This record gives sequence, structure tokens and C-alpha cells, in this order.
Amino acid sequence: MAKTTLVRYEGIWDYDKTTRIFKTIGNPKIRSLWVEGFEDGIATINPAGGSEIHDFAEAVAGCFSDNSNFGTLLLRAYNCDKNATFTGIKFEFNGVTLIVTKENADAERIYQEWDAAFEANVEKAHREREAWLKTPEGQEYLAQQEAEKLRKEAIEADVLHLDETVEMEFNGEEGKKTWDHLVEINSKDPYGNGVVKYARRWAKYMQKLIAEGKTVAEIADEASNYCDIEGITGFMYGCAVDALSRCWKWGEELRKWHNKRYGHEGDGVVNPAVLTVSVD
Repeated sequence: MAKTTLVRYEGIWDYDKTTRIFKTIGNPKIRSLWVEGFEDGIATINPAGGSEIHDFAEAVAGCFSDNSNFGTLLLRAYNCDKNATFTGIKFEFNGVTLIVTKENADAERIYQEWDAAFEANVEKAHREREAWLKTPEGQEYLAQQEAEKLRKEAIEADVLHLDETVEMEFNGEEGKKTWDHLVEINSKDPYGNGVVKYARRWAKYMQKLIAEGKTVAEIADEASNYCDIEGITGFMYGCAVDALSRCWKWGEELRKWHNKRYGHEGDGVVNPAVLTVSVD
């Protein structure tokens, strides 16, 4: 038997002047039911963002319990006459629309019906995509994807080759000493070493593009993506910017470019590194 859903009518939503809001009583998972419309005995409910289908199914099923006050308050909220009745709930969840009545008001049954329809939608979408991929447009899309994959692989190979064959350029002797110290203190730490490796590759690849006439602002973002071969976190990225700003020949340009993206034009680096990557 479904757990009874009890509600308190809160009023009409100011935004659309149509949706009726019902606060649930004693249900911490589904705190409200938003009724977008009521016609021919069917209430259309919009599940709140973040709801889980199991929890929502239980709340819906509970509206049909003999002890639930949902139907009574619903009719009142829509100023229905004495002949009106509440017979069902319609809702759409992740692309699947269901209508629940007294006959199928069971949480597990609702979930199973929803799950079957959802899987059918997924399978339909898969078949449609497979069919589309065989069309001229689909074939062109696949060709573009393959070309982009090959282009990225070629650039990554170039990044790795540059890392092995090109020297990193520094902003003077102090910059070189700072970098060597940074490499040393992070050599035995996998996380810190990952930052060093990424920063080094990023710097060397940008050096190549700068030699071709590009500016740091023009190339830094895309070059960063291509040099992220092993996968870095946002924090590791911030560490790399901080390190290069201290050591690399074009570090100051990189620092200003990075900070500007976050609306900061002062000293330092936005979100500076605080791991062992920091060099004091």
C-alpha cells in the first residue's frame, strides 16, 4: 500500500499565474507538488528539479490513498463545482509521460512503467541515430569526427615530440633556478609531478606557436587543451599557471591572460597554487 501523501495548498505561482503549489507534509524527499493544470479530472504535475523517480512515484501514488487530502484541496484550488472529480495525475519525467490513476497507483508499478518507456525511448533514439549516420549528413558528420580525432592525435604527437626535443625558455637565471627547484621537490609526488609535466608541455608547445607569430592570449586556451594528455584537475591547471608565471619567458603574459578570464587585473594569480608546486 502506498504511503499517504498529505499536502497543504500554498497558492498560485506568481511567475505564470497558473501553477498551483502544494507543499507536502512529512515528505523530506518531495517537498512540493507543482500542478500546472487540471482538466477532465487529470492534474498535470511538474516534478521538481533534482527529484528521483522512485521518490516522485511514491508521492504520486500516495495522492490516491484513501487518507490523502490532495484530491480535495486540488478541487478547491481550481474552484471546481460539486460534480468535479479528481481521477488521475499526469507527469513527464526525463522524456517519459505517464498518467497515474487509482488503478495503477502503486509506486513500484509506476516506476516499472516509467523505466520500460524510458528504455524504449533510449532504444528508439539509438535506432534513429544509427539510421541517421547512414545518411549523407551522418556520413559527413562521421568524417568530420574522424578528421578531428586524427588532427588531435597529430597535435598530441607534436606536443610529446616537442617535450622531448625542445628546451623550455625561462625569464632569466632566477626563473631557471625556480623551475629546477620546482621539478626537484615534485619529482617524487605523482600529483605534483603531473603538474610539472603538464606545465612543461604547455610552455614548449606555446613556444612553437609564438615562434609562428601568435600571442599568448591567442593560443593559451587551445594549447592548454591539447597538452592535457593524461588529464588534469582544475587545481592542477591553476598550479601550472602559477608555476609558469614565475619561471617561463612569457609567464607574465600568461598570468595576465589567465587573470583577465576571471575579471582580475591586479597582482598575483587567481586561485594560486598552494601545494608543493608553490616555490617560495
